[in-house]
Amino acid sequence: MKWFRKKKEAPQIQVSHYPIEGLVRKAIYDTMLTPSEGIAELLGLSPISTEVAEMEERASEERLEKIGALIPFIDSHAGIAAQIAVAAYVLENEDAVDTDEDIEKMTGLFKVIALSSAISSISALVDIGLIESEILDHE
Repeated sequence: MKWFRKKKEAPQIQVSHYPIEGLVRKAIYDTMLTPSEGIAELLGLSPISTEVAEMEERASEERLEKIGALIPFIDSHAGIAAQIAVAAYVLENEDAVDTDEDIEKMTGLFKVIALSSAISSISALVDIGLIESEILDHE
């Protein structure tokens, strides 16, 4: 009878350091919000040349292609998250919302935020290898 069992080895995770400016710029491009470089400038990132901006755009397209099969799922969840956020906001700020049009505009804004956040996060996690999936590999 064995009293002690050999522990399974924990998966190895390699931590790499990425310059924050590079991560932010990737996130900007992966959110698909435009103008990407205008947003980057407002966030205080260093300007880049047109050629480098085109390279960033192509790299983003490649990252987004890897998660393309997930986009409809992410989109539907972003819509749900937006409705939840608006409902919570309305409950806390009943006087701030006057019309159904206000609710519709807020829902749209919150959906853009949820969608772009989820897409850029998932894209980054796939890009650095922290998320792997057969769905992603068989595209």
